[in-house]
Amino acid sequence: MKLEPVFLGTGAAEMYPNPFCGCETCERARRNRETRLRAAFLLDETMMVDFGPDVPAASQHWGVPLYDMEHVLITHTHEDHFNAATFSVLTMTNMKKKPMHFYLSSAGLAWVEQMIDTQRGMNGTFGNMLSSLLSQGKIAFHALEPYQTYEIGGKRVTPLKTIHRGYGDGETAQNYLIEWERGVWLYAADTSLYGEENLVFLGAWAKTHGALDTMIVEGTFGSRRLPKDSGHMDAYQLAQQMADLRRVSALDRHTRVFITHINQVQHFSHAEYQNYLQIHADANITVAYDGMRI
Repeated sequence: MKLEPVFLGTGAAEMYPNPFCGCETCERARRNRETRLRAAFLLDETMMVDFGPDVPAASQHWGVPLYDMEHVLITHTHEDHFNAATFSVLTMTNMKKKPMHFYLSSAGLAWVEQMIDTQRGMNGTFGNMLSSLLSQGKIAFHALEPYQTYEIGGKRVTPLKTIHRGYGDGETAQNYLIEWERGVWLYAADTSLYGEENLVFLGAWAKTHGALDTMIVEGTFGSRRLPKDSGHMDAYQLAQQMADLRRVSALDRHTRVFITHINQVQHFSHAEYQNYLQIHADANITVAYDGMRI
């Protein structure tokens, strides 16, 4: 079944609104039915980014079956991006004929392998579930090194390193530069303001490939100011990120930018967030929503 790119979720780990929170932001979101599942993005029927706990529900809700899914780019090992509950659904069918390949940083993969080794044979554990799926040939894991390009499922994928910490020893989240039939896309969550290493890399890339066609970037904390090296982004830093990417020619007026991974700790509504970015971020930028197809 041919599928088009869709945001399966645009929320952060807290969900939006947080089911256990009664703050005004969450209450307003409930009144307006402005809800966000935890972030995941589907490029097409064979490739997606992240495998969090809301992926099965989003698949059902948005009419996006995953039986042809073969390649999953994992940004990092936090539960909202890599989750036992979603793998458990995979254990409950024998109809999926092709294995699913999961791609992580080497440090992230080392954490997964350690979990498998220490929990193998222990019923009810994530590691034992992964061990069983591996032995059945239903899944496979692969390490990707930053700034190296890989051929994956007919696409060229280049990870970029961030400072957002994962669970593995020394693990930081990877952003993914993807060259495919729809152009050059960058999926950038979880992340913070890009430092010199990423800006130099993207500037050199732009000299030979041109500006990005599409960028999907986190805006987790919206109206709430963050320190520069927090590992996440706010609306003010998003505006700076756009300026930095324009400076190195990685972004131009044709680049479509979409904001995802938004939490309820900040106070912008969807409309307020969009309005702020239209005024302050010099880019073709849209705050994404769950189920949005691009």
